[in-house]
Amino acid sequence: MISCKIETVTFDDVSHMGVVLLTEKDGRRVLPVWVGLFEAQAILFRLQNSYFPRPLTHDLLKNCIERLNGQVEYILINRIENNTFYAQIHIKHNNNKIVIDSRPSDAIALAVRVETPIYVEEKLFETNGVDKEEFLKEQREKLYKLYLEATEEDEEKTKH
Repeated sequence: MISCKIETVTFDDVSHMGVVLLTEKDGRRVLPVWVGLFEAQAILFRLQNSYFPRPLTHDLLKNCIERLNGQVEYILINRIENNTFYAQIHIKHNNNKIVIDSRPSDAIALAVRVETPIYVEEKLFETNGVDKEEFLKEQREKLYKLYLEATEEDEEKTKH
């Protein structure tokens, strides 16, 4: 397992999804994990120390685990199947270990709330990890291409 940190949460204008970039703590590789927009916002809210008067879904999950005397030990992004990442939430409860299947976005949103480690299986970095600078460069190029295409469409509309 590789210990990771959240490098950034960004938005992919091509797929209209959020992207969580997980970075190896001691490396240059990142693992981009595409997530829904609401899940990306939930992660960002906590990273930016934003709080709401009522608990959001991931806050509710945190509160339930804590009220039941459980403790999230760590989360693990453990595999990918058909371009879908899978994760696990590892909980300690009454000296028992409980492993709960989860979407990576939900596991990450919970991890930032309980301040617990985020791990990724090495094989996922081997097969899906990318160089951070290359990934960010590609994202900027995609965004610029979309901008140019939109500009061309606007020009065509004004000619008629």
